[in-house]
Amino acid sequence: MSYQDLDEESQIAQVQELVPGILAQYGLQAKAIENVNHSFNSSFKITTDQGYELALRINLASHKSNNEVLAEMQWLEQLSEEATVLAPVPLRTTNNELLISTRFEPLNTDTTAVLFKWIPGVEVGDEPTSEQLFDLGQNMARLQIFAKKLKFSEPAYLSTINRTLMNTEDNLRPSQPKQINDKLYGDILKGLELSDEVYARLSKDQELLPIHADLHNGNVIQTDGKIAIIDFDDAGMGLPVQDLVISSYYIREDTEKEKHLKAGYASLLELPKISDEDYEILVMGRLIGLVSAVTYMTSAEIIEFIPTFLDRTQKRLAHFFATGQFLLKV
Repeated sequence: MSYQDLDEESQIAQVQELVPGILAQYGLQAKAIENVNHSFNSSFKITTDQGYELALRINLASHKSNNEVLAEMQWLEQLSEEATVLAPVPLRTTNNELLISTRFEPLNTDTTAVLFKWIPGVEVGDEPTSEQLFDLGQNMARLQIFAKKLKFSEPAYLSTINRTLMNTEDNLRPSQPKQINDKLYGDILKGLELSDEVYARLSKDQELLPIHADLHNGNVIQTDGKIAIIDFDDAGMGLPVQDLVISSYYIREDTEKEKHLKAGYASLLELPKISDEDYEILVMGRLIGLVSAVTYMTSAEIIEFIPTFLDRTQKRLAHFFATGQFLLKV
């Protein structure tokens, strides 16, 4: 049976077989291993034999090169020294490396793994408070302020992501994915063209900078009276407005929540100049990017969810094209 055909528990068990060998390269042994997320990547909470709690991420779905992962880790290492934003603190191997290269035979692929100090707390999740959204907006601005002075050491680099599909593989063109019906496929291509046009136009006169590019509330941890930002896996050279657009997508049950997010951002940085129409198009474009990503995912949970997600996508796009506004609940 192929890896993609396994249930989630069996997939995690196969990924977990990599953990002892990865930890050995850090001079560590695990007393306890707990999978805390298995979707785009697979993440584990590690309790070492000395009682330290660590976070291990194995990059199963990321197509980033080792040098792009290195840039992510250098960003986090520099960020931990300034401490303006609470974020994962990377650990180095016994050879002083910031990442591990490893082979994952069930997917016939080479991948990377990274290790961090564990951040205690709880995921903010689907019901953020107004205060948490304000704090997220402030932390977004702080990350962008810090990013302007960020320095990478060769061969580390971040790819450009100022487009709808960012730096991911285009799984929508030129051929129609088998899971997507003709009507939905037409709407997806229409939305993709609209979103790409806005990104191209905005990019003509705006400077790109390193952005997190995945600031949803699943990547925000409430800890000790403040929030921590995790999962910089999608980071790249993008437009400042992209961070706001991506965060807005995940709270679009209504538009009221966004006011707190934007207020937090505006308390430290001027909001990016963009028309309401273009902003809505880019929020819709985030959905298109997710469709491209999930249709070829290997996680059992995501594979099972794809039909539901595509049905919701059809309704969301229909509402957007009818009203010009993007909403999650339609």
